[in-house]
Amino acid sequence: MSVSVTRRTQIVGVVGDVRRDMEGHHYAEKCSVFGIREEELAAFHRHNLVTRPREFNPSRDRYQVLSSPFYAMKILAEEFGYGVDVCPIDGRVDSDAGERRTCIYTLQAHSE
Repeated sequence: MSVSVTRRTQIVGVVGDVRRDMEGHHYAEKCSVFGIREEELAAFHRHNLVTRPREFNPSRDRYQVLSSPFYAMKILAEEFGYGVDVCPIDGRVDSDAGERRTCIYTLQAHSE
């Protein structure tokens, strides 16, 4: 008898800019989160985070979260089992506002 096992993977992207103003002072006040479900957006609201837009829309691919990307990832990891299975992509951005690094994280959650 053959047993069929289906493994489901949910993938979410988190993009954030990190800047350094002085030695040892790093700032990342907001991030963009891609591919989340309604219950994941609600989790951000339960943690008193502001999102733009606030209401879930299944056709929307991105939500801005007024939080560091690291705190947003922590919420997704603790509540939904997401992990960072691959190294983030990052790049230096020079602008009139100063130097910053854009970091792109791919989070995955697996279920059987």
